[in-house]
Amino acid sequence: MTDFKKSGRIRNVAAALRDRLRPRRTPTLNVETHALPSTPTNKRHYRTPILVTCAAALAVAGIFVGATRYVEANKQTYYQVMLQGEPIGEISKQELVEGLIADKAAQLEQADTNVRYKLDDPQVSYEEKRAFKKTPDDEATLAALSSKLKSHAIGVKLIVDGKAIAVVKDKETADQLLLRVKNKYAPVPAAKKADAPVKALSFTKTAAVGSTQRTVHNVSFSEEVKTEEVTVNPDQISDPEALYKTIVNGDTKRRIYTVKQGDCIGCIAHAQNISSDLIYKNNPWIVDDAIKVGDELDLTVQQPLLTVNSDEQVTEVEVIDPPVEIRKSDELKAGKSKVVRQGTNGKRLVTYHLLKQNGNIVEEEQISSTVLTPPISTVILKGTKVTPSEGTGKFAWPVKGAKITSYQGQRWGRTHKGIDMIGNKNILAADNGIVTTSGTGISGLGNSITIDHQNGFKTVYGHMSKLLVKKGQVVQKGDVIGIMGNTGHSFGTHLHFEVYLNGKLKNPTSYL
Repeated sequence: MTDFKKSGRIRNVAAALRDRLRPRRTPTLNVETHALPSTPTNKRHYRTPILVTCAAALAVAGIFVGATRYVEANKQTYYQVMLQGEPIGEISKQELVEGLIADKAAQLEQADTNVRYKLDDPQVSYEEKRAFKKTPDDEATLAALSSKLKSHAIGVKLIVDGKAIAVVKDKETADQLLLRVKNKYAPVPAAKKADAPVKALSFTKTAAVGSTQRTVHNVSFSEEVKTEEVTVNPDQISDPEALYKTIVNGDTKRRIYTVKQGDCIGCIAHAQNISSDLIYKNNPWIVDDAIKVGDELDLTVQQPLLTVNSDEQVTEVEVIDPPVEIRKSDELKAGKSKVVRQGTNGKRLVTYHLLKQNGNIVEEEQISSTVLTPPISTVILKGTKVTPSEGTGKFAWPVKGAKITSYQGQRWGRTHKGIDMIGNKNILAADNGIVTTSGTGISGLGNSITIDHQNGFKTVYGHMSKLLVKKGQVVQKGDVIGIMGNTGHSFGTHLHFEVYLNGKLKNPTSYL
């Protein structure tokens, strides 16, 4: 509209100039011929108005061109702002709109609310325009745009092995939740600088038995865990505390089993496809594997949604039982003995490498053992008459090439009475003695053998697939007494080995 009015004024100016320059004298006509006189004077009068008219036209054209250039020089570029395709106002610079959008996005990001929101994208587009001395109302356009920008709720989806299990507020919430799950079973090790010194263990000879130092090298999930930002309904956002309980507890359904005739702990575990440790853990009232018909066992299996793997190193101070030194004496009758020196315990620093899942040991390896205080042996005098059934007091390994797979200690609130080992399949007598049991008489050990070494010591060998000696048989150190197996309360071929001294359970590693 502005350009049109301006052009009209220019045409009016040009017309006025033409009227002023037009000659006022009119040539005299020849009445008879209706023609102008052809005298030289008349011709000169005719040419003059023509020249004046041309000059006027040129002047008008110059004014028109100048005016047009003036208009073009004063035209302003501005932008029509479109919100989702609909015009909402005019703006002088796109940067003003972009700044408003950025401020809105930042306000939504920093809002302290239970649900995060994000601007819809894209929403705004522009149409470039030009007009004479145009001054858009930036403030009104920005105000209108600010009130009409749309947003949507967003959250972070937690995905386990490709399956979405929940949605939380943001990635920070998800990371804190996953770290809390890991810390339930093993503290996540802090990152160390490459040049950070490694501190040595500070155990000394005065360290108390039971002192422990635990180092966690790595904590990870067995499952593939991912996070992904998604558009959500605000009602989908999970409470972090409730979600934590769901992850660590899983979907547990209570299972009760009633003991039947002929049942044993290992038999039930095998039939129900669960571990014996779970039965002991859920039923702490069980003592020495004693169950009877009609007893109800809690077999509830807890299936956490995430499995936490931890690679740990544990160093602890353990007791070394005093060895027994038997000295022959011709002053005592055969079969008689006398303690001339009571032994004292020693101490050793033992380091284990442990692999755990959700806090349960799945692999255990002793990687070092250092004596802090050596034990003092018990000295026993024996009569000079030595029978083949009397032990020497020094034990040989009952398995050649033995590797210990589980050490003596607490498991789910009960004591693992001996050590488990693998190696050559032949089971050997650890010392001279008399076989006192050979069969399935010891609960949980399946095919087992007990040897009385006639010097206060007794050894037990469990889980064998085949027994090669009978009750009452005299054996010598190194004799093959059976074949390694997987009978009784066992879930893998190995030998379970126990040592007793005067009826008291001892740690076999103190004597081997």
